[in-house]
Amino acid sequence: MNLFYQPNITVGSAVAVEQAEAVHIAKVLRKKSGDLIHLTDGAGNLFAAELLVEGKRTAMQVTQLLRNEPQNHRLELAICPTKNNERLEWFVEKAVEIGVGKISLIQAEHSERAHVKLERLSRVAASAMKQSLKLWLPEITELQSAKTWMKTVTADIKCIAHCMETDKTLLKNALSTGQSACIAIGPEGDFSKNEIQLALECGFVAVSLGKARLRTETAAMAAVHTFELINQQ
Repeated sequence: MNLFYQPNITVGSAVAVEQAEAVHIAKVLRKKSGDLIHLTDGAGNLFAAELLVEGKRTAMQVTQLLRNEPQNHRLELAICPTKNNERLEWFVEKAVEIGVGKISLIQAEHSERAHVKLERLSRVAASAMKQSLKLWLPEITELQSAKTWMKTVTADIKCIAHCMETDKTLLKNALSTGQSACIAIGPEGDFSKNEIQLALECGFVAVSLGKARLRTETAAMAAVHTFELINQQ
């Protein structure tokens, strides 16, 4: 099955197809007018649609709601954007493929990047959702202060991963099946002492991802995978 993404669609609606995607449908997928197409709105719904080709115009007529899927991935992953933007995009792509509910972009005292192209990351996330045949498009937030963000988190389990030599719990032991979680991953220079202290005051648990010192995007990926494995037991 090939999956296409279009937000805010309903049964009976007609969806115009952009030229680049129309070429892909015709030249690569070999689809023609009248063929079945599958669409998701990124909000858990899978639709059937009929392909309509009229000259240079390509559209999809939504004909049926096939499935509504509850959002099982109640994980919010907070990450400090990496200096190399390609590494952040790699993380977003892989995190969506594995399963994440929300990606919060945060700026810490030791952050290396102060600006992020959110539109670009959203496109990467949408592409990963389609490729992995998932029906939920994770929310990606605007970049905000880590300290401000910490005060707003409402997950059942709140974790902050850092490298300081203090008492920490292995992430896999801090998570519980069926409970929502938020995991904060700092920049290459780690969270500051003040940020860690504030997180603890806000109810976060200090966690370790293992003995190795990991890059930001690697640590974030390990956290997403750990949450996914815990919730598949």
